[in-house]
Amino acid sequence: MRTNITRRVLGTLFAGATISSAGGASTTMAQGPGLSTNVRIFNAIIDRGFNQGDLSVADEVCATKLSEHEYLAKTEDPGPEILKDQIQTARSNVRELTLTVEDLVESGDKVWARSRCTGTDPRSSKPISITVIDICRFENGKLVEHWGVPDRFAMLHQIGALPPPPKP
Repeated sequence: MRTNITRRVLGTLFAGATISSAGGASTTMAQGPGLSTNVRIFNAIIDRGFNQGDLSVADEVCATKLSEHEYLAKTEDPGPEILKDQIQTARSNVRELTLTVEDLVESGDKVWARSRCTGTDPRSSKPISITVIDICRFENGKLVEHWGVPDRFAMLHQIGALPPPPKP
């Protein structure tokens, strides 16, 4: 069975699912005085925001001006509103959404992460598991810029919207 999905729905499906955390909800969240402010902020976005649905984290961690570079994400709103929209969109478009960081690197003012996004597609009821790459830039303890790249092709294959990949 093929599932028809528009480009807009596809873009919003994971518009918010790409800011990830060191640890995620299903693993022990890295904590403690040894972590930088940027990594702690990054963790809060995922743990409180995406995994728990706490929108107040956006007001605490986003600069008023957030430069968002993810395909089809909102860009015209104030920073906290962009992040709130991403959280709400991700949680409404993926049931049982869980983000788990598999690799994280901090370099200067940026946090880079490769994460696993898992959940269930509400339209097809099929499980999904995709890789997400995030780069977040921080200034003065606030998120000021984000690049997010979810593996949308893998998600489309998993929900049946694309033909299955060829067999080797």
